[in-house]
Amino acid sequence: METFAQYGFNKSHSTAYAMISYQTAYLKAHYPAEFMAALLTSEKDNRDKIIKHIAGCKDMGIFVLPPDINESQRDFSVSGDQVRFGLSAVKNVGIGAIDTVIEARDRLGKFRSFDHFCEHVDLRKVNKRVIESLIKCGAFDAMGYKRRPLMSSYEEIIEMAQRRHREKSSGQSSIFDQFEKKEGTDPNVSEKTMLPDLPEWEHRELLAYEKETLGFYITGHPLSGFTARLGMVANTDAAAILEKKDKEEVSFAGVVSNIREVTTKKKDLMAYVTIEDLKGSITVIFFADVYRKVYDLLHGEEPVLIKGVLDVGEESIKVIASEAVPLAEALDRPFQTASFRFDTSRLAEHDLEALRTLLRRCPGKAEGFIHLLDDQSETVIYLGKNILFAPSGQLKEEADRILGDDSTQFM
Repeated sequence: METFAQYGFNKSHSTAYAMISYQTAYLKAHYPAEFMAALLTSEKDNRDKIIKHIAGCKDMGIFVLPPDINESQRDFSVSGDQVRFGLSAVKNVGIGAIDTVIEARDRLGKFRSFDHFCEHVDLRKVNKRVIESLIKCGAFDAMGYKRRPLMSSYEEIIEMAQRRHREKSSGQSSIFDQFEKKEGTDPNVSEKTMLPDLPEWEHRELLAYEKETLGFYITGHPLSGFTARLGMVANTDAAAILEKKDKEEVSFAGVVSNIREVTTKKKDLMAYVTIEDLKGSITVIFFADVYRKVYDLLHGEEPVLIKGVLDVGEESIKVIASEAVPLAEALDRPFQTASFRFDTSRLAEHDLEALRTLLRRCPGKAEGFIHLLDDQSETVIYLGKNILFAPSGQLKEEADRILGDDSTQFM
């Protein structure tokens, strides 16, 4: 190894990598939106990395905006100081449809209305299936349309636009067209009157349709309402789990994005379940006995809390599940115990004293356990009935400040 190190990574390689590192760091620091748009485009076929980079944009204060029929290019692009999803990200929208939309937009300027859009794009390429996907993902939101009313009436508006296009092509015009021109009537009045007065879809439905058409949650996430309290029940996420060790107990929250069922030799049903959170996704193995108990929960739409043991392989990381419960239920029920992980190699006795002082300031009924960790072993110490406390988000925050991030877990 020592001999190889003298020539295996020579100066020319080091210099080349240093140049690339400096250039990319400079671009990310000075042109963050442009850098992230390019990065997202380069990883557009890797779903987990897209989710990770969208979370990275959020941490940088950059919003990743949904597709917009008047703003989106083919791939990710910059819109002001933000990043805009490209039209190629929308399912059922092919390159031919994208090209005809961009060509019409370049020729006419921005589309003034949905009717204007339908009248000037090639509806042989931008067919009803394409338009349905564009509505569901919010591509017409910026024009002031609600998705539900537009979804219920878009076929009639398309037919009206096609009829008007045929009349223009044949040189015909109606008496009403002449009246509108004379009186200066808004040409889109007929379209607006065709839209029913329906309330917008509920937030959950909006997110479901975004996920269906884009493969991602853009304007929100089912976990967003729980973010401030997730740390009380979860000790990892799709990004942090990569730093965990084999056989380590983990708990994390997310939504089910895929289930692959497998029949065992005993004819029982087990499953490989993909759980998606704000940072990416985690594959969870549910053996038959556990899968049977949580089948209905995993096939529902509510966020779930998963507990299990980490299985670190050579090429992938999986979790062998021991339990799954609704996340809302896990957060609402009173916590009975708490564990505090204490790394003996980097923490001192005064840190333990600080933890004890903190717990005595928060009297309650929960019991505590300290997990003393070193390179070789883990020792669990029960704090006893003399130190009972009330778990809370603030207590966890202060305990983690003493012991380190994610050292505290409530159960």
